[in-house]
Amino acid sequence: MSSVIEFLERMGADAQLRHASQEDIAQALEESRIDSALGAAIIARSTNDLYSLLDLRPMFHTLENPGREEEEEEEGEGEGEEQKDALATFSVTSRSLISPA
Repeated sequence: MSSVIEFLERMGADAQLRHASQEDIAQALEESRIDSALGAAIIARSTNDLYSLLDLRPMFHTLENPGREEEEEEEGEGEGEEQKDALATFSVTSRSLISPA
C-alpha cells in the first residue's frame, strides 16, 4: 500500500504526470511496480475502486447540488417582497395609530 500512496503523492506533485496520457501513467505505474488492479483504478481515476482495493473508506464525502443556489436566490427574492409587504403594513398601521392633533 505504501508504494501506491507514494505513487499518488508523486502524481500529485508532478504536473506532467498528473496530466499525462493513460499510456504514460501506465508506464509510470509499471516502473513503480504497482499491482495491475490498483494501476487500472489509478488510470481510470476511480477513487471508489482505489478505496475498495485498499480496503479503506473516505474520510469525508462531498455532495454537489447545482440547483441549490438557484433555489436560494428565488427564495431570497420572495423573502425581499415579503419584507417589503411587512414594512408597508407596518407603516400604514403606525400612521393610523397616530391621531391628528
